[in-house]
Amino acid sequence: MFWVTARQLGLTLLVLCLLSGCSREPVAPGNPVAAVEGLADAIRDNDLVRYSKLSLPPKLHARMVQRWTEEQALAPALTDAQRKDHARYMKQMMEPGAEAKLFKRYESKLGKFQSELNSQWPMMQGGARIFVTGAIKANEDLTPAERDHAMAISQAVLKWLNPKLFADKEKAREAIAVICRMAREVNLPQAEQMRQLSMIATLEKGGIALKGLKDIGLIYGVDADDALDKMEAKLVEADASGNEATVEVNYVLLDQDIRFEIDMVRIDDRWYPADSVEEAQQTLKQALPAAAVSAP
Repeated sequence: MFWVTARQLGLTLLVLCLLSGCSREPVAPGNPVAAVEGLADAIRDNDLVRYSKLSLPPKLHARMVQRWTEEQALAPALTDAQRKDHARYMKQMMEPGAEAKLFKRYESKLGKFQSELNSQWPMMQGGARIFVTGAIKANEDLTPAERDHAMAISQAVLKWLNPKLFADKEKAREAIAVICRMAREVNLPQAEQMRQLSMIATLEKGGIALKGLKDIGLIYGVDADDALDKMEAKLVEADASGNEATVEVNYVLLDQDIRFEIDMVRIDDRWYPADSVEEAQQTLKQALPAAAVSAP
């Protein structure tokens, strides 16, 4: 009788767990290669919350969540112009019939834009390469590994781009539909709503945007998830202490070989990107900014 009761109790708890959507917190693997693969899996699943939790040890991650809240409280108030601009742009993507209105606007500007694009494409492509390269190098929010990765991807995309892509009306129509769907799913029509998001909520919204970008990529023949599925990671170096390692990542995107290295560090027998850990530690060492007042 006791066995039946215990079995029933176990099944009941399992059902309740499934119904409530309960899940274990993501845990970084105890192997540097597996840790890198776990990060890639999180990006493939559009799960930026999981990605962030696999990038930092639990205690350090919790401190960064708290730091986000503290800096958020000290941020300058939004200006009227910022509120109006945000509301206007979001309305254009979220209002009923937004898809047809945005496509009509695209068509009205396509002729002039296409003629200019065809005649000036080599110069535009070269200028874009210089601008993107400079922007990535100057972005202090990127870790060295992220910077190398972003550089490789941007060069592959710029090499692949051509004027004909911008003139394909059916692809443009599909892409506009994805943009509008993404805006509605994110559902932040007011700037204050975005400003008040917690770090975790911001990452959740970011996951929606990431999926939208991937869907737009598919429309134009870019399958990011397929590239991630075929990604290869291998250990290229490990120090004698067993606490530091370098992992090489390689995958193919747009027929271009994307290759970069990630330095990993072991903390409490789990492996994390060394750059992410270092950046978080440095951020926490800095004093909080003084409360700011928005400019008129």
